Amino acid sequence: MTRSRSLLTCGLVAVLLASATGPALAASGGGGGGGGGGGGHAPAQGEETRRRMITPSQTYMPLPPLTATVQANHRARGLLQIEAGLEIADPELRRRAERYLPRLRNAWVSGLSAYTGMSYRFGDVPDADRIAQILQEATDITLGEEGAEVLIGMVIIHAD
Repeated sequence: MTRSRSLLTCGLVAVLLASATGPALAASGGGGGGGGGGGGHAPAQGEETRRRMITPSQTYMPLPPLTATVQANHRARGLLQIEAGLEIADPELRRRAERYLPRLRNAWVSGLSAYTGMSYRFGDVPDADRIAQILQEATDITLGEEGAEVLIGMVIIHAD
């Protein structure tokens, strides 16, 4: 009985550790958003500071990194990561984009997933022009009008 209780305790500790580190990893991985505890808040502020230095423009809205899985031979082989932002001159459209950010993120990730699943071949250089076009079309459709220009800062493939 003592041995099974010891195994149960070890299992519980492992589950608690995994659940405790999960939100911190999601918050530091950029894509999870806010919330959580204080541990995930500091890196997000550092990222915002880093992103603000990209351009002095007051109309630039930095975005959290966008990712999509890259597959080959029916298995995940890597991760496509995009760092981008929106240039929005119209204050009303900017407020709408901020409100619609979850919808925009869904549209962007869906478009990137379609790109990595159908157009991209693992090992090739990603087509930044095509990716920008996909993100721009998703932005215009989601916001219902043009005026928010997608600016890409980085396109990278993290291979396994």
